[in-house]
Amino acid sequence: MGNTQASNAILAKARAMYGRRLTARNYQELLNCRDLPDLISYLKTRTAYSEALQAANPATTHRAQLETLLRLNLFEQYASLCRYEMNIGHDFYRYFIIRSEVQAITTRLQELHAPDGDVSIYTMPDFIKKHSCLNLNAMSMATSFKMLVLALEGTPYAKVLRPFADDPDFALENSGLLELEAALDSFVNTQVEQIASTKLSGKSKEEMLYLLRRQSDLRAIADIYRLKSVLRADQAFIRKRVSLSVSNMTPRQLENLMDAQDAQDVIHRLVNTPYASEFYGASFDYIEEGVRKIDYRWHLKKLRFSTNPSVVLFCYIFLAENELTNIVHIIEGVRYGLAPDDIATLLVGVGD
Repeated sequence: MGNTQASNAILAKARAMYGRRLTARNYQELLNCRDLPDLISYLKTRTAYSEALQAANPATTHRAQLETLLRLNLFEQYASLCRYEMNIGHDFYRYFIIRSEVQAITTRLQELHAPDGDVSIYTMPDFIKKHSCLNLNAMSMATSFKMLVLALEGTPYAKVLRPFADDPDFALENSGLLELEAALDSFVNTQVEQIASTKLSGKSKEEMLYLLRRQSDLRAIADIYRLKSVLRADQAFIRKRVSLSVSNMTPRQLENLMDAQDAQDVIHRLVNTPYASEFYGASFDYIEEGVRKIDYRWHLKKLRFSTNPSVVLFCYIFLAENELTNIVHIIEGVRYGLAPDDIATLLVGVGD
């Protein structure tokens, strides 16, 4: 397949997949579901999730199983687009493999950190598993952080995590997990920026680097806001627990955010960053949802109008992840008996 033909195929494929998203009516009917079996039945019979949930029995499938099936479906979408992306030689398929690996490691770290000690076998689509360097079975058998690092021996992730494992004062508790997640995020961000810098040129490179750095920046803004809100954290604390490895902001702009007096001051200080206009006048009850709304609008616009296949691919994945987040909010809301209107306030992009 020629390069131009392959690029056009990615553009068409990503936009066609987005066309199968949940509609405003789907969302309203999901919000009206009375319980989890009702919700599963609706997803199986009335939405594009029917194939992904083919094996789900509404009467016996519990919440965690449903969310696992939905997340696996998202990974299958990664794999589907990666097969197209490999044909244009940009190598961004490696990002989705690395990201899937980091998610597997993070999931295991969270299980080790959790008091109940639950263990799950992380599931990957065959395409991603084929290219992965992880031994998922060995990871699942690790009963401590140090054992997990040993299970990762021979992978780049062991090098990222070993300094923490060798530190006698380090523990997953007391925000140690945040430090590990930040280190892994920085690894992912650095790897994908390197791919963009070496595989693209000109305006395509510029557009892709802006997207990648923007994604990192908005996660960092949300993390800094949360740490200021909950802990009144200072710059030294934040630097160890927020990934700042790639950014559209200058070091001085980042330092200014980390030195904010409180959470709302973080938003005020964004006036001196590339994101000033998007955050102007913003006020959040939940920072994650506020940032997600801002990011959603940006990615939707790029999906519709960009001619850069790699940018469109990344934008589609963001929008697909946003839909999964919406569904998880509905699942949790139905589980705890929340009113539909209360759940709806957590949803982003309904009806677009």
